[in-house]
Amino acid sequence: MSSKRTWQIIGIGLLLLAFVAGLFAYTGKTTSPASSARQEVTQTGTVSITIEGLYTNKSVPISENATVLGILQTMNTGDSQLQLSTKEYSGLGTLVDGMHGNKNGTDKKYWQYKVNGVMPQIGADAYVLKGGDSVEWYFGESTF
Repeated sequence: MSSKRTWQIIGIGLLLLAFVAGLFAYTGKTTSPASSARQEVTQTGTVSITIEGLYTNKSVPISENATVLGILQTMNTGDSQLQLSTKEYSGLGTLVDGMHGNKNGTDKKYWQYKVNGVMPQIGADAYVLKGGDSVEWYFGESTF
């Protein structure tokens, strides 16, 4: 075998080795798929949730980057009384359309929320909570 041919084979082998190493580094596959599917969510604190007619200052654990809407969706899976319904609006995001038997538009009332006593100017799907926040949902006439 010629020296040139030997170097070509070594070069191709090194490229393949680098490709495989890069692939493993990129995908981060250091554990089996079964064990990576069991990742636990790390709790970062609790928030207080009040929903008119249903909860008053209910303490709810949150994880990093938890949103107001995400907390409601999690609560909804474990509480049939919440009866959360949402609706997607282009340009606005996902808004709460109904809870606990009250649907938006009934008697010109809508579900609205406040965090720490202030009405945020973003949708509940975009508001990221931090530990200690107090969230209040109320069904009232819109001020907009």
